[in-house]
Amino acid sequence: MNAIRRFIPSFILAMVISYFGYHALTGEQGLLNWIVVENEIRGVEDELALAVAERERLESIKARLSNESLDLDYLDERARAVLNVAHPRDFIVEIEPDAYR
Repeated sequence: MNAIRRFIPSFILAMVISYFGYHALTGEQGLLNWIVVENEIRGVEDELALAVAERERLESIKARLSNESLDLDYLDERARAVLNVAHPRDFIVEIEPDAYR
């Protein structure tokens, strides 16, 4: 009986360490959740980079089409692309869709 009483504090200490160790690993702010959150942050940062690049592209287009500095070549290019027409002096080269497969 006396031998059992000697191991009770060690057993309680081992249980407390196990409890806190388990929650440090799998808890709400544990190591495994931290890894998941870091991966989500990387994914969102990638989406942000794409959104910023798209915004810069659109701002560049807006600047070209603004009244202060209208880029006539770009306006002509966009009008031809939207209307699907060509200038009479343009050379048109038709490529078959299956030619490069």
